[in-house]
Amino acid sequence: MTRAGREVALLGGSFNPPHVAHVMAAYWTLATQGVSEVWLLPAYRHPFGKSLAPYEERVRMCELAAEAVRGVQVCTAEAELADDPLVGKTFRTLEHLVEKHPALGFALVIGTDIVGETDRWYRWDEVQRLVRIIVVGRQGRPAGAGREPLLPAVSSTDIRSRIERGESVSALVPARVLRFIEERGLYR
Repeated sequence: MTRAGREVALLGGSFNPPHVAHVMAAYWTLATQGVSEVWLLPAYRHPFGKSLAPYEERVRMCELAAEAVRGVQVCTAEAELADDPLVGKTFRTLEHLVEKHPALGFALVIGTDIVGETDRWYRWDEVQRLVRIIVVGRQGRPAGAGREPLLPAVSSTDIRSRIERGESVSALVPARVLRFIEERGLYR
């Protein structure tokens, strides 16, 4: 799928908040999939309507998490599409990025937890034509082809619940991200 020999992997998500499994997925992708960079792609608006922390704060947390791995950056393409009626739809975001960066090839990193939901995605068949799909495994989720790495069982939902209860999440969230959450009083 690479047009000019340079491929960027997109790791999209709510990142509400970004956690260590996101960072591990980015590193694994860089180390094993032949991509030149991984771009964390925070959702501007959740495609299925879930409530999220403010976009700017999730972008900043992604920037802090990305500092841990050379070659990982944050892409705010969905904010560029804020007024587009299809904002939040993966196909539209990919279409925008392909148009904006014609010299790049793209791959899309998805978890085994998402593979079973692709029938609900807008134009999933077109997504597969636009980009190479890279699957990463998650503990407790059905395996894909069995070759994907198994990431630890960490979820943003669990992290938010723990923070709300006043429990420690220091082993689940990058230290810089945790400091930001505490400074901002997020998820309390």
